[in-house]
Amino acid sequence: MLQRLSAEHRRSAVTLFSVTLLGIAATGCVSAEERQYRDSDTCQSFGAPYGSRAYTDCMLEQQRRRDNAQLESLEQTRMTQEIARNAQVMADRARWDRCRRDPDRRECRR
Repeated sequence: MLQRLSAEHRRSAVTLFSVTLLGIAATGCVSAEERQYRDSDTCQSFGAPYGSRAYTDCMLEQQRRRDNAQLESLEQTRMTQEIARNAQVMADRARWDRCRRDPDRRECRR
């Protein structure tokens, strides 16, 4: 029969999940030179010649777009961690309530 994980094990699992998620996100990173090369190609494909004001604006927009995507990813990770933490607190409270009502429950024994 499956047993429920203790609160400590669940917290460890959430931490491990978070670290794994950040590791996966980091593997998708490219070097600064690769980004600049891609951005340069993008801006030139839009018709902005190198060194022009339009090219500079385009490069700044590419960086701004990338920064916003990174912020959104970090915010989503933070929200996922907060949801997991809240779920853990609610599960612990429900277990405490069940154990308070019936201390002989198997999940209440230590």
